[in-house]
Amino acid sequence: MTHYLPLTEGALIAALAIYVWSGIRVSQARTKFGVMAPTVTGAPEFERAFRAQQNTVEQMVLFVPLLGLAALFWGDLWAGLYGAIWSVGRLIYIETYIRAAGKRSLGFLLSGVLSLIVLIAVIVSFGLHQFGIG
Repeated sequence: MTHYLPLTEGALIAALAIYVWSGIRVSQARTKFGVMAPTVTGAPEFERAFRAQQNTVEQMVLFVPLLGLAALFWGDLWAGLYGAIWSVGRLIYIETYIRAAGKRSLGFLLSGVLSLIVLIAVIVSFGLHQFGIG
């Protein structure tokens, strides 16, 4: 059976593009501040770009399966909305973290905290489904 989930698929593609873009930002910072691989310390500006990218990788481990589960339990619209908000949050997070780490709160709320809320909701949905409720 083939499922077509254009909003969910678009959200996943956007998230992957953000992941690649965050890696490009690290590469640019390496060049600008003379931090040669495999070194991961150096100018604070480089370190912030590196941590923003690494945090994005860490967040994607939770985000990608949750996106699929959200599509499964709630449909394409809600999963796509979750993915869109997560992606916007990640963009805000990366940019604000690189400029001033202390100002990354909005991006963290829109991606990190949102994923925890979605995780709890997916667990509840799964439990209700297992008991034939909903």
